[in-house]
Amino acid sequence: MAGGRPRTVCPPAEELEELGIEMCNWIETHPEALHLSAWYSIQKWFIESVWEQMIRKPEFRGYYERAKKIVGSRYLDKDSRVRDGISHRWQRVYFNDVKEEENETLEFKAKVTAKEAANAGVTPEQIKYLQDNIKFNGKNEFIKKT
Repeated sequence: MAGGRPRTVCPPAEELEELGIEMCNWIETHPEALHLSAWYSIQKWFIESVWEQMIRKPEFRGYYERAKKIVGSRYLDKDSRVRDGISHRWQRVYFNDVKEEENETLEFKAKVTAKEAANAGVTPEQIKYLQDNIKFNGKNEFIKKT
């Protein structure tokens, strides 16, 4: 286990590949881990800024993608202990295709809403007020932001 002060500099390419293999092995052998931060932050003491540099490096990226899919599958497993609690909240984190589809849907809905508002004579200021003060509660209802 690493000790001492957290790293502040991204490891070199050779070490990134070794770390990627280690991360995937660790994730596979620790089924209780439900987020990659269990490895990079708790086990390896990497701070967020270093982690963000690491996941952009081609030497590490493939291992990162694999580890994300391993963890993500735990949220989708019908026998998962978190499935009914928060699994739906993590799909955007672990599955880029879900994130992209949701973003496209929201963008499309925003364009339709803006067009309908313009046709109804709603001003941009009124739309901005609604965006800033009203939120969707997930049950086809809007509520005031608190």
